[in-house]
Amino acid sequence: MSDLFFVYGTLRKHGSRDVILKNGKLLASQAWTKGKLYLADHLDPILKPDENERSYGELYEVSSEKSEELKKMMSLNGNLAKVTVYTDHLGQQEAYTQTTESDVEFVEEVRFNDWIIHMEMDRPIQYYFAYGSCMDDERFKLAKVDHLFLNKIGGGKVERLEMNYSLSVHDGGRANLIETGGSGEGVLYKVNQKAVEYLYHREGVDSGMYRPAMVDVSVDGIHYAKSITFIVIDPVDEIAPPLHYATEIIRGSRGVVSDEYHEKLVKDLTDKFNLEVKLNK
Repeated sequence: MSDLFFVYGTLRKHGSRDVILKNGKLLASQAWTKGKLYLADHLDPILKPDENERSYGELYEVSSEKSEELKKMMSLNGNLAKVTVYTDHLGQQEAYTQTTESDVEFVEEVRFNDWIIHMEMDRPIQYYFAYGSCMDDERFKLAKVDHLFLNKIGGGKVERLEMNYSLSVHDGGRANLIETGGSGEGVLYKVNQKAVEYLYHREGVDSGMYRPAMVDVSVDGIHYAKSITFIVIDPVDEIAPPLHYATEIIRGSRGVVSDEYHEKLVKDLTDKFNLEVKLNK
């Protein structure tokens, strides 16, 4: 027997207490539930239920023996409650989590309702994982920010997440990372805060199209933890991208990601949307 737990703070991967869940089974790395995250007076995040907000975290399956210990620990600084957790590939799940009522003294809101982002987004240097059109530098040049993206680490791989075209805009689909349990590839850059500010604007973060998230990326056997990327907030069924956008993805990925993944990107465009991208040799 086992129980499901939704964790959004120090129990998350890379959190100060993540060792507690080292034997738990990670079911979803990009899960969310309805609620708003705050930092309490002990500076750990706490979830306040709110039907109009989404808070992000991870969903784990924990054996019954460890589950009872975890329930007791989570009850010490809040209320242990069952909430509905939303995932890309497992649908809705009921899981235990730690919540609070309004009598807790809050220090500040957790930005983007994502504790890892809140703690890491102000670093002067970031690793940025691009999986869509930002693998290509054409629009960097048009925006005169290409000098901010010269430090290209190389083709990187992420586990559990794959790209599809599930953001709908006026002329077709745009790229998104969804959790499938498989793996995806993209381009890893080393960037500064000016580059990140440009990406927030380009990805429509303020308008609610994408949200920042942290993922772990491997490049040539080197592990880059907590690399920033952008994930669609409200994905839809896949929609054919416009040719100019598809061209950026295919051009930007060529010679950087693995040949197998590049061929998969090309094949997906053909098989799903009957779209053929022709690049200059």
